Amino acid sequence: MSLKKIINANVLDVHDGSASLSTIVIQDGNISEIIQQDGKISDSHALNLDGQYLSPGFIDTHSHLVMYSNFRRQLNCSPESISSIEEMIEQFTAQKDDLLRDGWLRGYGYNEFEFKEKRHPNRFDLDKVSAEIPIYVQHSSAHMGAVNTKALEIMGVKLDDPDPKGGRFERDDKGRINGVLFEFPALDKAKAVLPKIEAEDLAKDIAGGVYDYQSRGITSATEMCIGLLNGMDDYYAVLKYLQGPQNFRTRYAIDYKLLLEQEAFKGETGASLTEKFELLSQGFATLGGVKFFNDGSIQLKTASIRGDYYDGTPSDDTQFTNEELEKLFVHFQKLGFPLITHANGDRAGEAVIQAYINTQSYKKTSIKNRVEHLQVVNREDIKNMADNDIGGSFFITHIYYFGDVHKNIFLGPERVKKMEPVKWADELGMVSTIHSDCPVTDISPLGSIRIACERTTRNGEVLGENMKLSRLQAYRKMTIDAAVLNGTEAVEGSVETGKYADFAVLSSNPFDETVTLTDDLVTMTIVNGEIVYEK
Repeated sequence: MSLKKIINANVLDVHDGSASLSTIVIQDGNISEIIQQDGKISDSHALNLDGQYLSPGFIDTHSHLVMYSNFRRQLNCSPESISSIEEMIEQFTAQKDDLLRDGWLRGYGYNEFEFKEKRHPNRFDLDKVSAEIPIYVQHSSAHMGAVNTKALEIMGVKLDDPDPKGGRFERDDKGRINGVLFEFPALDKAKAVLPKIEAEDLAKDIAGGVYDYQSRGITSATEMCIGLLNGMDDYYAVLKYLQGPQNFRTRYAIDYKLLLEQEAFKGETGASLTEKFELLSQGFATLGGVKFFNDGSIQLKTASIRGDYYDGTPSDDTQFTNEELEKLFVHFQKLGFPLITHANGDRAGEAVIQAYINTQSYKKTSIKNRVEHLQVVNREDIKNMADNDIGGSFFITHIYYFGDVHKNIFLGPERVKKMEPVKWADELGMVSTIHSDCPVTDISPLGSIRIACERTTRNGEVLGENMKLSRLQAYRKMTIDAAVLNGTEAVEGSVETGKYADFAVLSSNPFDETVTLTDDLVTMTIVNGEIVYEK
């Protein structure tokens, strides 16, 4: 049922951090009037929040909704669920019948540093689960995974095959491939033989994933790479999902390789795909842009950083040469696509920023070109982004989930203090947001905000005391700043007349320093004037 009025709501102002008791009048899914109240009132025809806090709905600018939705039916191997390779084998074995899907066993989210064994699972481990059923387990970074011997056989990978360009196979002490796959060129060999995911099945998965997002107060999300899970199956599932009833706003970035290579995209432009998504979804979905990856992951030492890693390991090269980047950026900007490029390392980020600057004369859309993750960029990089109207999103939850290993192994005790420099972005005027990269880390806007304010690792150490954000600064990153990055600030990101009636209802004031920022604060989520989640 569509809401017409919300009363006794403490409306949060993300511009100044205040809260005022108000009535919200809703018409056709938009806020038509905000009336301040002197005290609590009664109205049997209105939704009475009884003093709860009405926040603009959270805007997630970088996660993988399709992948997360599909993973909900796989074995959760995250540190919160499984503590060792031995336990992973036990859980796969115990749940084999329930987890088996289309002839494969699959898992996700493991982190070797959190396993008791302090290593990756390999084919010898996974063969203990089954020698006949192919098994694929994805790393928490999404940049690597592990398969058993049966999966290697189906992939057509022989134990003495060379490494693919841009990727790597881990090997045993005899030089034979042990089933651990590093980076997308290696992972693609597994993806090529994974069972086709029927569009209708994956569309149902997406609907389940959307509800999980809504339960965290999220009203709008960007799927950051159609194709990352299973190629074109992702795209067809999204189209199927968008044909159903919509109560969640989505933006879709598409892997550049699909756009270049797949017949389904022949002749498509940024404008034509925008129109397709918007018509199918009756305005709830749109095109996010075209997605590129210019490096890998810091914790896999596949990110391209300036200098060596803390342990002396030389940095990997970028995925593209400068010439290749510029050629691709020109091609897609001529077609009217916003550009979105993954760059964890500062060396990769610098190349992307410069390629954006060098090709900006070809830009045809008002949506900002973006750089994603930005874990170790410096102030000069950020100033270049600000000066050239380039936006970005920081992988802030990395501080909590991986900060300890970055300090001790990958970046060292000094460099980690400047990791995820969101504060510099605010100081220099760069449009930026924070994100979880779900399912790499948990989808939790309030958790992300808390990490940006506290900068505390799993082990309780603060990384960069002077880089902390205030609660209001961090909150803006998931609301109004996110809308600015998406180019939607006229319709979402704050509770103001004329904007969407998209809200997260919270039990306590998130700007109050005594309130712990967790998902438990979310009691209701409203999209387009409809209650889509209620605790």
